[in-house]
Amino acid sequence: MTLAHFLDGLRCEVCRCLNVLRLDPAYGLVECQECGQTAVTLPAEGGDAR
Repeated sequence: MTLAHFLDGLRCEVCRCLNVLRLDPAYGLVECQECGQTAVTLPAEGGDAR
């Protein structure tokens, strides 16, 4: 299971569209494909960074 699998079933907080979130792992961003809203992802402190 990859980090992108955790985005399945989630809605964009801005436009409320379902299953439109896309992960850009190189920059640590999650972007909505509908409205273009972006969010920065931060790893859990003390967590396993894979």
